[in-house]
Amino acid sequence: MTRVLLAVSLLTWLSASLAARGAGLAAFDGRCIPAGCVAPSSNIPDILGRRALPAGRLARLGATPDLRHGLLAAQPVTGSVTGTVTTINGGGLAGVTVTARNRSTGLEQTTTTNADGEYLISKLPWGSQYDIEARFKGFGPLVRQNVSLGPSGSVRIDFALRGAPPLAETVAVTAPIPPLQIDRSTVNQRVSEQLVHSLPLISRDFLSLASLTAGFTGNPSYPSPQGQTFWSNNVIVDGASHFSKWRSAARTFYSGYALESIKEVQVLTSQFSAEFGEALATVTSAVTNSGTNELRGTGLLFLQDDLLNDVPVFTTKKPPSSSQRVGLAIGGPVVKDQTHFFANYEGWRSRGRNIVVSPVAPETAVPDNEDQHLLFARLDHKAGDRHLVAAHYNGQWFDWHNEPGGLALPGTGTAYRNDVHTLFLTHTIVLSNRLVNSLRVQFARYVDIREDLQPGVYVSRQGYSTEGGAIGPLGFGADPEDTWEAGETLSYTAGPHALRFGGGLKHVGAHNTALSYGRGAYFFAGPPALYPQPYLFIQSLATSDTATTADPRGLSAFGFVQDDWRIGARVTVKAGLRYDIERVSNVRGFDVPSDKNNVQPRAGLTWDPTGSGRTVLRGGAGLYTQQQLLYYINRVQLEGPGGANLVSLVPGSPLMPVIPNTLPGSLPVLPPRDIQTVEDGFGNPYSLQVTTGVQHTIFNTLVGADYIYLNGRDLMSLVDLNAPASIEKPAQRSAAAADATRPLTPVANGYRKFIALGNRGESWYHALQVKAERSAGRFQAMASYTLADATDQANYLLPEDSRRIDVERGRADNDIRHNLSAGLTWALPGTGRVRSGWTVSGLGLFRSGRPYTITWGDDRNGTTQDDARPGDRNTAEGGIFRSVDLAATRRFRSATRTVEMRAEAFNVFSTMNYDQYVGALSSPAYSTPVSAFPRRRIQLAVIARF
Repeated sequence: MTRVLLAVSLLTWLSASLAARGAGLAAFDGRCIPAGCVAPSSNIPDILGRRALPAGRLARLGATPDLRHGLLAAQPVTGSVTGTVTTINGGGLAGVTVTARNRSTGLEQTTTTNADGEYLISKLPWGSQYDIEARFKGFGPLVRQNVSLGPSGSVRIDFALRGAPPLAETVAVTAPIPPLQIDRSTVNQRVSEQLVHSLPLISRDFLSLASLTAGFTGNPSYPSPQGQTFWSNNVIVDGASHFSKWRSAARTFYSGYALESIKEVQVLTSQFSAEFGEALATVTSAVTNSGTNELRGTGLLFLQDDLLNDVPVFTTKKPPSSSQRVGLAIGGPVVKDQTHFFANYEGWRSRGRNIVVSPVAPETAVPDNEDQHLLFARLDHKAGDRHLVAAHYNGQWFDWHNEPGGLALPGTGTAYRNDVHTLFLTHTIVLSNRLVNSLRVQFARYVDIREDLQPGVYVSRQGYSTEGGAIGPLGFGADPEDTWEAGETLSYTAGPHALRFGGGLKHVGAHNTALSYGRGAYFFAGPPALYPQPYLFIQSLATSDTATTADPRGLSAFGFVQDDWRIGARVTVKAGLRYDIERVSNVRGFDVPSDKNNVQPRAGLTWDPTGSGRTVLRGGAGLYTQQQLLYYINRVQLEGPGGANLVSLVPGSPLMPVIPNTLPGSLPVLPPRDIQTVEDGFGNPYSLQVTTGVQHTIFNTLVGADYIYLNGRDLMSLVDLNAPASIEKPAQRSAAAADATRPLTPVANGYRKFIALGNRGESWYHALQVKAERSAGRFQAMASYTLADATDQANYLLPEDSRRIDVERGRADNDIRHNLSAGLTWALPGTGRVRSGWTVSGLGLFRSGRPYTITWGDDRNGTTQDDARPGDRNTAEGGIFRSVDLAATRRFRSATRTVEMRAEAFNVFSTMNYDQYVGALSSPAYSTPVSAFPRRRIQLAVIARF
């Protein structure tokens, strides 16, 4: 009856929260300017929604004039150990002392068993190894060694004490712990330390490991989780935020951490508990390495050269390319069992080539050069038996000369400069055997500056070529974005209840510049022989210095409570409640009050039906809100009534220039321009997640299957509040004819589009996810298969017809129906000089095609957009993706050091995997690919460890 009442109360709670949002249980380029009719490669979905245009809103806007919600990401990355202590006859022992000792730092936590012999030790930092000891008068002590923990999950360790007279010796048990966590309802996958450092990763980037987990697609820099946009995956390191609210992704290019500084990676793919937030889909969490009582170090050298690579796609010649990576890591004791250090440097120099496929310069190899320096240092100090202080610094210096090739002509591209500095401090104190407190503070400075490589007029010919600079004369980026945050978590154990309470604050301040298309931009429907005249010209005109800069400020707070209630040895109920609130200020035109309705109840249940600890049934439901994204909010100021003047001209306009001419910096009379604004009641996107599944352990391998449902609601959208009347296809009309049907007729010195930032978007994701993990012994592996259906509408891109958002519903850009991934490492058995020391590792990815939209390639709707299409969105599909990476490692060991010789082959079968496809019917290259992923590349490495 107690379980029933609890379930009813949780469902009532969840339903009430949904009802408060108007729902029930049943129930970069978003600019309105042509960006080329090529299927996107960054998996950024379109968005728009259905709401009536508010009465008087257009008139009010006509007379007056990128981050969703800031949940502090300083969540704890901790786990717990639970179990039962019995005699060899099976009777529970009360009063047994159970101690968890951190093998690296020596910090200990102790508890005693209850009347049934049960114990729980919580708030143990994740990523470390522990010795768990049970000691009771009259029995010989038992210790389980080298126990590894996952974040916010439990490992079960049962003890059977034996012996009537006291035994002098302690019995150490080192057998591997089964990976099944019988009290965890979170759907997650863990990439073990051995897999992290054994898998062939060409960028040595921990974020790319997310592609191994179920439901993840996209590319390594922008992984797309559960059919959602990349920004719905939060990234945390050591429990603190590694997410840029301006960039809407990780604060660094790639992961920003050298792989030697990463110990373990965990991806929470659904139904995570209340201490985790800031994302409506998933959380990727990493824990950094720390020093131990032994002095250990690593030196590495990775080399790659075009001599060993295959000829790229789209060319018959092998262009020159090379890369070199060097690294050094060292860690050990400052004072044994008290203070430890770890430091790491890694440098990377890459000189690559991309291939131009445009008929203007076919098979031309253009430079793609990257230079990166990474520095990491960590100090751990045990200030007494119950105090642990840890601090780390991480820095990235990254420069990138990127000419993307494809349809981009030589010289066209972007120069990036990315500098990141992160200072992190945490203090954990064991207040009692039942009470643990953890405090975290962090400061991060992020600089991201982007400039055009070719500072000239931007020219786009649909499906044929692009050239010039779209960023504009002022550059684009954040210089800097500063993030201050602090969070605290209190863990309390009370009988079968493991309670966690916490909260925190975050302040983000950024300085951003933007004047996109400030040098002018011409748009043609195809090649010059067929389309000599542009159908559209766009230019942003800066009215003042303040019109091109923004200094947004975000202040957010969160609080949560989580209770993991063990009802006997076979049932665990997990109930949590989280609340987030954020205020974005200092953005002109963005006067929307804070969204105060971010109450997020979460509930889950796990059941061991057999009592053997080998099978668990689990399920749950909850609400998850998304943090705010400053770039998109900034546009309300930068492109609003007081910002830059975005002018769109069509043939026949008296101001229409002739290529390559542009408009002067100021005009006495402006043609109607487009402005950005925000809808009343703009708030935080959120999702409803429902999961159910089963897991089973067999032969030290965890296998499982889960059904995942994610309904994204109030997603960020753009809609033209002054949209023209709908057009019945295949009819065509001019821009002047469309303007005549707008609610407010565009006039000189007035406006054409009122592009409003709102919450009209929605997404629907259904998936069957099957997983297998083995993390013990000589053979370790993880694999997943996802069968998914992802649909969305109004998902941030301006719709073809803002008056009929319902027709935007279609396959999400991230809709990958079949997704199979696998990673493994196998220490081969063998003895002797030739056969011993070999390890084989591999990583495979197999995905069905990604959708893209077929368009006409011009503006036959008269909306001054390039998205006119003959049918629905995302009705075409690109090719499948298949790639296998392999690594062979030979280890040479001596008494004090190990040397590894490694050969890695990426896309070993040299499969042609195409990326972008031309979707413009006006292009002679319609439906053909114009970019591709690399073919076979080989990398050689030597790693020395001592």
